[in-house]
Amino acid sequence: ITITYAVASLSLAILFGLPLGLLASGTLVPNRKIGLPLSALTRAFLGLTRSIHELVWALLLVIALGLSPGAGIIAIAVPYSGIIGRIFAERLQDVPEQQVVSLQSSGAHGFKLVALGRIPSVLPDTISYLFYRFECAVRTASVLSFVGLGGIGFQVDIALSDLKFETVATLLYALIILILSIEVISSSVRKRLLT
Repeated sequence: ITITYAVASLSLAILFGLPLGLLASGTLVPNRKIGLPLSALTRAFLGLTRSIHELVWALLLVIALGLSPGAGIIAIAVPYSGIIGRIFAERLQDVPEQQVVSLQSSGAHGFKLVALGRIPSVLPDTISYLFYRFECAVRTASVLSFVGLGGIGFQVDIALSDLKFETVATLLYALIILILSIEVISSSVRKRLLT
């Protein structure tokens, strides 16, 4: 259940965060009169979404939607969208201009310029960062399950209430192994992308 929450929430965060990050970077729209206000508004929206912690989102969404998996998933996805969008925007902006200029001289512009000149440069680091965010989502999902949304945190809470400390230890070991496994997979994928 914890992994399902993490995968679902990160999938939503990527679905919204990456396109918003693209808009926030200011690299997509070359017209400065349109691009700068669009970038500023998108950055402000991303700042708003990530300024409220997942636990606060969870409490608000439980009030609005009831105690449901959807509330937990959205509570993680909203701030993670803002975080992913901001990081992606900054990485796109940090791409060396020489790559972009050489593509411009060959006739590329607009989305082609971003897709061929900027995104390939930031792809390995972005994927590595998304794995890190997945690791964070697993930890957050386990914490949110303490508020009754199910998952490993909920099981830890039950075991603590029953004074079954050996069960608590087993569950915590399982969480540690899960996080370390994500780290190993992340490193492997990143190495493959860089070679």
